[in-house]
Amino acid sequence: MRINIFTVCSAIVARVLILTSADRCLTVLGSLLIAGLATTSRPAIAVEQVIALPNADVRDIRDEYNSELLHAVMDATVEAFGPYELISPKRPMLSHRMIVELSRGDHLNVVVSTYKSSWEGQVLVVPFPVNKGLASYRVFFAPQKISEPLVRISKLEQLKSFRFGQGRGWSTAKILEDHGFRVVYADSYTSLSRMLAADRFDLFMRGVHEMTLEKPTYLSPDSSLMAVDSFALYTYLPAYFQVTKKRPILAQRLEAGLKKLDRAGSIEAQLKRYYGEAIKLASNTHRKVFYLENTNLKPGMYERDKPYLLDSNLR
Repeated sequence: MRINIFTVCSAIVARVLILTSADRCLTVLGSLLIAGLATTSRPAIAVEQVIALPNADVRDIRDEYNSELLHAVMDATVEAFGPYELISPKRPMLSHRMIVELSRGDHLNVVVSTYKSSWEGQVLVVPFPVNKGLASYRVFFAPQKISEPLVRISKLEQLKSFRFGQGRGWSTAKILEDHGFRVVYADSYTSLSRMLAADRFDLFMRGVHEMTLEKPTYLSPDSSLMAVDSFALYTYLPAYFQVTKKRPILAQRLEAGLKKLDRAGSIEAQLKRYYGEAIKLASNTHRKVFYLENTNLKPGMYERDKPYLLDSNLR
């Protein structure tokens, strides 16, 4: 049976006019209670709180890019998924800490990370490469004193005589080790520049977007280091939003927002605004490019992501 609220209210008003003052008071209170229940029965709009994007050692343009993209994705999906609030984690986190916190899901919900096979099954990977494959082009810092041997490199196998510096937990470290390269580990990113200058290893492999950012630091006028111009390495290295398994709807929201923005051309425009110099560097045809399989990836991932990649990233 459906109740007409206006009929009920009219009946209440009529009763107030004929009751005693005591009854009248009770009836008015009842009317207020009915009105209150009618108001509170309307569902409140919940604000989705998302704890996202912890810094590593230092915050730089990569973090700014990821943060702007995440805000844009959440803004693009408000109509479909509702309002949101992004919260920054209280402390920096390295890779091994991120996966612990994502698994728990209480103090971290979303990170941007390259795909790691060791994380498989522990997180929800949003299947869209947030940097459109730009990080796949790997270039190198090296000591100037080994410039001549590096210039003579003509085959990938020749690089196995050099030592590569890597951070613990980096997906690129696993790729190098799986292909038989010698890897020297550091516990933090900030240690690697000192170790390279001290001859602890020979080659510091960086994405083109990272090299353009780090050149002023590594190639200061009094530096003994150089950027290697004669060769580069390509290994498909996608970065994704990775979400705690406790928030599957959030993962769906991110995927929907990323694809919506991509159709509008917004992600590529943002990428060029942040990394225009790096995109030009990746398009440099003068370097020899060696191709190395990413042993972290599952079969078919490159083919799945291919429609979203930069044109210069297609091979």
